[in-house]
Amino acid sequence: MLIKDINHLITILTLLITLNNNHLINDAQLLDFLSEIYYQPYPEFSKEALYFRYPNFDNFQKPTTTKIAIQIGHLIEGDIPFELRKLARGGGAIVNGIKEVEINKAIAFKIKEILEKENYYVEILPAIIPKDYYADIFISLHANSADEYTSGFMISTPFIDYSGKANKLKKIMIREYSKETKLRFINKVTSNMTHYYAFNWSKFKRAIHPKTPAIIIEMGNMRNKNDLNFLLNNQEKIAKGIIKGIKLFLEKN
Repeated sequence: MLIKDINHLITILTLLITLNNNHLINDAQLLDFLSEIYYQPYPEFSKEALYFRYPNFDNFQKPTTTKIAIQIGHLIEGDIPFELRKLARGGGAIVNGIKEVEINKAIAFKIKEILEKENYYVEILPAIIPKDYYADIFISLHANSADEYTSGFMISTPFIDYSGKANKLKKIMIREYSKETKLRFINKVTSNMTHYYAFNWSKFKRAIHPKTPAIIIEMGNMRNKNDLNFLLNNQEKIAKGIIKGIKLFLEKN
């Protein structure tokens, strides 16, 4: 529950305490409600929001183990927290009975399998990620569902990149993914991509740490017959394109 105004915050807290005192909610429920309150008085992605949320941001020390995070877009596991309740109404695209989430999942595990054979540490994540999650690379896998004439892939970084590395990751991934898959790069992003909830630590608790180099990739368009066929029958190529981008980025950074 994002709250931007101090008076609103005081009102919510007063109401919760009153409900608890009158035994209308128990202590466990009170704690659940309190844990979902996110007071953030500054604009999304702003420097003020950054230092309000992370006072020690400039002194952040990354873990010594290099970690690659692959998120399976739209994969819902467990209870959906209040702040992400809109996810329950999503679920990703479904075309001719084929679910986007299943494509995302299959490719994610191919990436993990191949990279782990080369001794990389890979973590697979569902739609809901831990609070303040950090990785050396975070890639969210999706498949687009534009009109049937659109063919190709799209990649976006967060609206503002505080890692200083996301644009490098994006450029490398565009080159390697297009070389491996032969799919066309669509040089366009949407606000749903740049403000993707997993990027948006200024609005959601369950988001990546802003030092995490991150991209979201729409691997192809499910409503285009050729793209859909490729997404279903060339998952090894798709995985290899993403893997080549990951490895080259890590070598250069």
